[in-house]
Order: sequence, then structure tokens, then C-alpha cells
Amino acid sequence: MLSKETGDIYSTNEPQIAFNSRIAFCLNMHNEAVRALRFPPNSHKEKESAEKRRERQLQEQELAKHIAEEDDDEF
Repeated sequence: MLSKETGDIYSTNEPQIAFNSRIAFCLNMHNEAVRALRFPPNSHKEKESAEKRRERQLQEQELAKHIAEEDDDEF
């Protein structure tokens, strides 16, 4: 029975190619993440006007009071 002698895998360019492809993948992922951080997802929406902000805050306060009253009723 004869077997084929295994060669030294590190004497070829295969490990270097694999390493370079992994590095390229990581760099691309990093660059995409940096691009995503530069522009917030809601940057295209209009800024909230002062009147709308006051209305929203009043609604939130009323809701908070209502929730607090419900919590007090439970005890």
C-alpha cells in the first residue's frame, strides 16, 4: 500500500489568500458600520415644531398621571 505524502500547506499561497479575504471582510464590515453611524436613520424627517413638541409632552404627562393613578388604586 502506498500513500501520498502530504506537502507543507504553509509553503503555498493558500493561507495568505484566506487571511487576506478575512481581513477584507472585516474591513468592509467596519466601513459599512461607520457609514451607518454618520447619518441617523431619521435624518430625512422634519424637525418637530415647538407646538407639536408641547402637545406631545402634555400627552405624555397626562398618560404618566393616568398610569400613576392606576398604580395608586391597586394598593
